Amino acid sequence: WILAARSGKETATFKNEFYLELAEKVLAYGWAVVALTAASPLYDSSYIEKGQIGGTVFSGIATLRCSELGYWNYFTPILDYRNLKAYTASIQNYIDQGLLAAASELYYPVRLKPEGPNTLEQLASRGVDHMELRMLDLNPLDPCGIALEDIRFLQLLLVWLAGQPRLSLTAEQQVQAIQNYKNASHFDLKEIKCKLLCGRMCTLYDGLLDVLAKMAAYFAGMPGDYGVEKTLAYQRQKVEDRKKRYAWQIRKRFSQDYVGLGMALAKEYAGE
Repeated sequence: WILAARSGKETATFKNEFYLELAEKVLAYGWAVVALTAASPLYDSSYIEKGQIGGTVFSGIATLRCSELGYWNYFTPILDYRNLKAYTASIQNYIDQGLLAAASELYYPVRLKPEGPNTLEQLASRGVDHMELRMLDLNPLDPCGIALEDIRFLQLLLVWLAGQPRLSLTAEQQVQAIQNYKNASHFDLKEIKCKLLCGRMCTLYDGLLDVLAKMAAYFAGMPGDYGVEKTLAYQRQKVEDRKKRYAWQIRKRFSQDYVGLGMALAKEYAGE
């Protein structure tokens, strides 16, 4: 409310603009979340061959959901983040073309959601209520499904992105952003590349260290101890030491019997 007052805008207008800007930034940088939280390097053989149940498959990816084998639309949507009307219209355009059955069928890394039913009409009339991040794996190594330090990292990432200048991604940059998500799903951070906003191609390894360094510099001058250094160090360890990555640990622990060992762990958690 204070920020809206300072901007001279109505609270609802300010809120919608804030979420639109942030969603576009998350689209551009969310590939880092994919690489840092990847936790599904294994899957049952029935996923790629009908009826072949019980086999454990590793195909060189660290997260199934965000990989080429994951849950994507068969085309790459280009969204308009200039304002809420333009944003909803760009999604409606794909529905009108028959490419999407409904707004809920937009399989995108980040989606803006209204309060109540998830429809474009509701979003257009009520405005943005929250933002949905759809690039995280459930982490089977944590009883809660996500580590506390990863939640803290997401908070810091969103704060950092909110403090960056507004983006105006071109259609080409949006397509590249989605490709970065798919590239970030791969197991080896030092072999697979991504393309940064500046146009530079680099390995996922170098790209992640660059993002973490920029976040560290942003928070360095802020007063108070919010555990930033600890949280960023936790993420940096995953990059510099592959054995710290969830995907590496899960592959080693469950590669003999993904379903059987996974169910045993689930029952153990349930017992606790």
